Amino acid sequence: MFRIEVIDRKMAEILAAKTPAERVAIAFAAHETACTMIKCRIEQLYPDWSAKEKHNEFLRRLLGRAADELIKARG
Repeated sequence: MFRIEVIDRKMAEILAAKTPAERVAIAFAAHETACTMIKCRIEQLYPDWSAKEKHNEFLRRLLGRAADELIKARG
Protein backbone atom coordinates (compact mmCIF):
# COMPACT_ATOMS: atom_id res chain seq x y z
CA MET A 1 0.00 0.00 0.00
CA PHE A 2 1.35 3.41 -0.95
CA ARG A 3 1.32 6.25 1.52
CA ILE A 4 1.80 9.89 0.63
CA GLU A 5 4.02 11.71 3.10
CA VAL A 6 3.04 15.29 3.86
CA ILE A 7 5.86 17.67 4.65
CA ASP A 8 5.81 19.37 8.04
CA ARG A 9 4.93 23.07 7.85
CA LYS A 10 8.10 24.08 9.70
CA MET A 11 10.25 22.04 7.29
CA ALA A 12 8.40 23.63 4.36
CA GLU A 13 9.27 27.07 5.74
CA ILE A 14 12.92 26.09 6.14
CA LEU A 15 13.12 24.74 2.59
CA ALA A 16 11.29 27.76 1.17
CA ALA A 17 13.94 30.02 2.72
CA LYS A 18 16.74 28.15 0.93
CA THR A 19 18.15 29.39 -2.35
CA PRO A 20 17.64 27.23 -5.42
CA ALA A 21 21.31 26.23 -5.25
CA GLU A 22 20.91 25.16 -1.62
CA ARG A 23 17.86 23.06 -2.47
CA VAL A 24 19.73 21.38 -5.33
CA ALA A 25 22.64 20.69 -2.97
CA ILE A 26 20.27 19.09 -0.45
CA ALA A 27 18.70 16.92 -3.16
CA PHE A 28 22.13 15.93 -4.48
CA ALA A 29 23.32 14.97 -0.99
CA ALA A 30 20.17 12.88 -0.45
CA HIS A 31 20.74 11.14 -3.79
CA GLU A 32 24.38 10.41 -2.93
CA THR A 33 23.33 8.99 0.45
CA ALA A 34 20.71 6.77 -1.19
CA CYS A 35 23.27 5.50 -3.73
CA THR A 36 25.74 4.70 -0.97
CA MET A 37 23.08 2.83 0.99
CA ILE A 38 22.05 0.80 -2.07
CA LYS A 39 25.66 -0.09 -2.91
CA CYS A 40 26.40 -1.14 0.68
CA ARG A 41 23.30 -3.31 0.84
CA ILE A 42 24.17 -5.03 -2.44
CA GLU A 43 27.70 -5.66 -1.17
CA GLN A 44 26.26 -7.09 2.04
CA LEU A 45 23.80 -9.37 0.25
CA TYR A 46 26.01 -10.47 -2.64
CA PRO A 47 29.70 -10.30 -1.63
CA ASP A 48 30.68 -12.98 -4.17
CA TRP A 49 29.18 -11.23 -7.20
CA SER A 50 31.44 -9.60 -9.76
CA ALA A 51 31.71 -5.82 -9.92
CA LYS A 52 29.61 -5.85 -13.10
CA GLU A 53 26.84 -7.92 -11.48
CA LYS A 54 26.80 -5.59 -8.48
CA HIS A 55 26.67 -2.53 -10.72
CA ASN A 56 23.79 -3.99 -12.75
CA GLU A 57 21.88 -4.72 -9.53
CA PHE A 58 22.56 -1.16 -8.38
CA LEU A 59 21.11 0.16 -11.64
CA ARG A 60 18.04 -2.07 -11.27
CA ARG A 61 17.41 -0.84 -7.76
CA LEU A 62 18.02 2.79 -8.63
CA LEU A 63 16.23 2.98 -11.98
CA GLY A 64 13.72 0.15 -11.85
CA ARG A 65 12.56 -1.11 -15.24
CA ALA A 66 14.44 1.65 -17.03
CA ALA A 67 17.67 -0.12 -16.05
CA ASP A 68 16.91 -3.10 -18.30
CA GLU A 69 17.48 -1.11 -21.49
CA LEU A 70 20.65 0.44 -20.12
CA ILE A 71 22.04 -2.92 -19.01
CA LYS A 72 21.28 -4.47 -22.40
CA ALA A 73 22.97 -1.57 -24.20
CA ARG A 74 26.09 -1.89 -22.06
CA GLY A 75 26.32 -5.63 -22.70
